[in-house]
Amino acid sequence: MNNKLLLSSALVGGLALTGIASAQTTITGSLDLSYKTISNKGTVTKQTDTGFGRESQLNIANKGKLSNGLDYAAGFSLEFDGISGGAAGVGGAVTSTQANLQRISRENMFMDIILGTTTLSVGMDHLNNMSYSSAPRVAQHADTTTASAQFSGTKDAAGASNTGGEIYQFYPGATSLGASNYMGLGIQQVTPIGTITGQYFPKADARQGSNDGVARTDVADAYELHYRGNLGVKGLNANLGYNVVHSAAAVNGQSKKQKGTAMGVGYNMGQFALGYQRNTTDNGAPTATLTDITSHEIGATFAATKDISIGVTHVKTDGRAVGTVTATDEKIKSLTVGYNLGAITVSATVAELESSRGVSGNDSDIVLVRAGTRF
Repeated sequence: MNNKLLLSSALVGGLALTGIASAQTTITGSLDLSYKTISNKGTVTKQTDTGFGRESQLNIANKGKLSNGLDYAAGFSLEFDGISGGAAGVGGAVTSTQANLQRISRENMFMDIILGTTTLSVGMDHLNNMSYSSAPRVAQHADTTTASAQFSGTKDAAGASNTGGEIYQFYPGATSLGASNYMGLGIQQVTPIGTITGQYFPKADARQGSNDGVARTDVADAYELHYRGNLGVKGLNANLGYNVVHSAAAVNGQSKKQKGTAMGVGYNMGQFALGYQRNTTDNGAPTATLTDITSHEIGATFAATKDISIGVTHVKTDGRAVGTVTATDEKIKSLTVGYNLGAITVSATVAELESSRGVSGNDSDIVLVRAGTRF
């Protein structure tokens, strides 16, 4: 079920700009509900966390032709994830209320000019980016599965409640980057062997700056280069990415230059799919508070029937602080079964997090059930 409300340019004339030759507006949305149980061992011995989660999103998009004949597209999304904080940026800090407001408004906002296979874009969380894995999976990725595991509620030296959780991060590079956090300029080129994307994020930070305003931020600038495609081979799925964040000052335990790399390859053989992804984060500065991260992810899926899919994931991550390797590799293992009911999809995941943040004995058993619909 994927119904869309379509509005012609005549119906939205009050919102249209003079000079638009033709336009079509679509309103779509999604709703995902979940129930998770986390049983922790080690530092938070015998602590069990259980509860519901939700993610709902409204998308408004417009596309058509300009008066000069060029194609354009524009839109924005509003995402509501319950109590969901937003990243503060390198060296930045925001209150929990501000973080939640930012999360609502920083989702998939864009204005594109399209010239054949080339797209010029201004926006955030829109073009292809490194929040991607060539390792196939059923339902959510491992970082979502293990979210909130080993959380103790205490604060670190910077005042952040992040002593729990896993060291693995799905988006390689500075945790404050993520294409959903910054407003930027982008170009995306479709080729016969895949899509190449380049994005540049200037100092102005759209999470704080209002219309025609420039907000102060400790981020000097950032950029990201990304490739995604099949290299001309049917069934192949490859990606390669590199990003850099420059901070104006090494504050809050962050360095002045942080880098991320991503590379992966997968292959779909019909009912079976198999893939590998390697993500790295280089935090740059030689201090004990900064950790370089390398993650290896292997995923395999099997389409048992046209409606039932089974997926397994294994992620191994090691961290290095001042050249010292974490005592034990962190591991995430999960098994997911997905069921397509047409209008609603349902998945159930059983996962195990071992040696969270490289600490032996900090283990968690996780059960996550999700149901989602699109409209």
